Amino acid sequence: MSRGESRQYWAGQLSEYWDSGFSVQEYCELKELPFENTKRWIRVFEKERNGVPEKSASATPEVPEPSRLEMVEVKPPLAGLCSGNSGIRLKIAGVEVLLDRDFDGPSLSVLLSVLGVR
Repeated sequence: MSRGESRQYWAGQLSEYWDSGFSVQEYCELKELPFENTKRWIRVFEKERNGVPEKSASATPEVPEPSRLEMVEVKPPLAGLCSGNSGIRLKIAGVEVLLDRDFDGPSLSVLLSVLGVR
């Protein structure tokens, strides 16, 4: 299968996956797809969606793997912090995320992936 045919195949598979509501693991088992290949193509298409050009196959993915997560201290928000900045407040998987009006979209995408929302 050529690179173009492979890309077209995975675009169709992942379009169906994103609409399915299944986890990557569940979808791979249902469709009998190789899990690692599926994850790789998800990263490729998510990077393109966020305006990041695809790197060579040997490059390290930008989305952190669970074994490479770094723990950081998050202080509780100050009272009224979100009231005057016209931002967005999200509650995802028990985590509250406060976004300023000019938040960084690619970073939010990575955060959503880490939380298992995307």
